[in-house]
Amino acid sequence: MPDVNAQQAQRLINFATERLGRVEGDGQCWTLVDNAFRHVGFNKPASTYVWGRVINNLSDARPGDVFQFTRYEVTVRVTQPDGSWEEQTMSRGEPRHTAILESVNGNRATFLESNVTDDQTVKRNGFGIRTATTTDDAGVRTSTTVSGSFTIYRPQVSANP
Repeated sequence: MPDVNAQQAQRLINFATERLGRVEGDGQCWTLVDNAFRHVGFNKPASTYVWGRVINNLSDARPGDVFQFTRYEVTVRVTQPDGSWEEQTMSRGEPRHTAILESVNGNRATFLESNVTDDQTVKRNGFGIRTATTTDDAGVRTSTTVSGSFTIYRPQVSANP
C-alpha cells in the first residue's frame, strides 16, 4: 500500500484543525485519528493502535504522521543565570496516547490531539520530542528530558481507491 503524499496528509491535519476546541466522537485520543482516517479515506490496519507504516527515524517524520505514545513524559527545566529554576512535567500515554503530527521544529513538535484535558476537546499542543539542553544569549539554560517511547506511523492509502 502506498504512503500518503503531502496533500493527502494535509487533509488529515485539516480534519483535526477544523475540530479544535470541540469534542470529536467520544473524546478519546484515538477517536480523533480513527474518525479522521475514515473521513479522508486512509487505510486503517486491523491492529489496535497501528496507523500505517512504521517510520523508524524521528528525522523522517513529517506532518500528518501519527504518533503513538507509550508512557511518554517530558520535563522542562529553565535555569536562570542566578541559579534559580522552574520545572514543568507533561505526560502522554498512560499507558498509550495517539496524536497527529502538525509540525516539527528542532527538538519540539506540535501535535493535534484530544483527551489531554478533562474536557476532551481537540487541542494543538507543542512539546519536546528529544532530550536536549540549550542556552540563550541571556544565559538562560533550558533542559528538556524525555522518557517513555513513541512509534511514528505514516498513514497509507489503498493502491486502487
